[in-house]
Amino acid sequence: MIKKIVTDLCCVNNSCKKPRLYLESFLGTKDECIEGFLSCKICKSKYPIIQGVPILLENFHEYACQRIITFGKWIVNSNSSQIKSFLKSEGAKIRGHTYNDRYEENGIWYNVYLNTHNNYPSGDRLLSLLKKQIKPHHVYKMLTNEDLNLSGIGLDIGCSIGSSTIELSKKLSFVFGIDLSFSFILEARKRMHNRNRRNMEFIVADATNLPFKSKFFHSIVALNVIDRLDFVKLIFSVNSSIKKNGKLILIDPYHFVDDTGKDKFDSSQIRKKLEKFGYKINNEESYIPWIMKINERSYLFYFVDFIEAKKDN
Repeated sequence: MIKKIVTDLCCVNNSCKKPRLYLESFLGTKDECIEGFLSCKICKSKYPIIQGVPILLENFHEYACQRIITFGKWIVNSNSSQIKSFLKSEGAKIRGHTYNDRYEENGIWYNVYLNTHNNYPSGDRLLSLLKKQIKPHHVYKMLTNEDLNLSGIGLDIGCSIGSSTIELSKKLSFVFGIDLSFSFILEARKRMHNRNRRNMEFIVADATNLPFKSKFFHSIVALNVIDRLDFVKLIFSVNSSIKKNGKLILIDPYHFVDDTGKDKFDSSQIRKKLEKFGYKINNEESYIPWIMKINERSYLFYFVDFIEAKKDN
């Protein structure tokens, strides 16, 4: 974690009033923390930084239970006595049902998203059948379109391995990428360092409980998350973080397949809800092709809707 972002981060304990966090660094460099804690002086919450990734979630124990293989790797790979002791203490509390989230390394969706953020081979079977060559990463490239007029500090919700965040960093002064997958965030940070880009950072965080100061962002982007979250909770969270006249970009196929009990919306309903929350919609419904490769014989083909909205109040 880049140390300079500490002053922008807040406690996510819902019983606390979002005070700023303080850094305890046990392993790292002058500018970066590899292992440590982000601590709240009011409620005494401690949020671990593991392999350079800050995990800013209210319930770390539940998070660990949902990715038990990844949790085991944290213990094995930790180098500071403080983090290793913390993880072992948390591990001793784990009881009952555990699993490894499908978006973590070795999960069924991890490699799918890894491939989607890169060009497929020129001889890819599906793409060779299509008259129009659809590059899997072209949706991310759309974020650099000059017509969007994005600026300032940005937030990329559901950033996966950071392709959209990297594109946004070409236009914004600084951009934060958040995702619930530790493996995605770890990979995103590797890509950030490989490109030697210093105007971005990646955090494990909940989009409905953001660890940032109020009215902090000029631009917020959410790609393929509407159908995975409670939309009303998401927009309340976004509204607390976006500045007046800030830009909100939503890109989604509205692929509501999980029977979670959450409300399901189409493009028209999403636009009406955004208007009720104080957004002005700047474009019509769109159908932009997007391909995700599961394996050599299986693909997902979406038409995503691209919504550009401006916060009016």
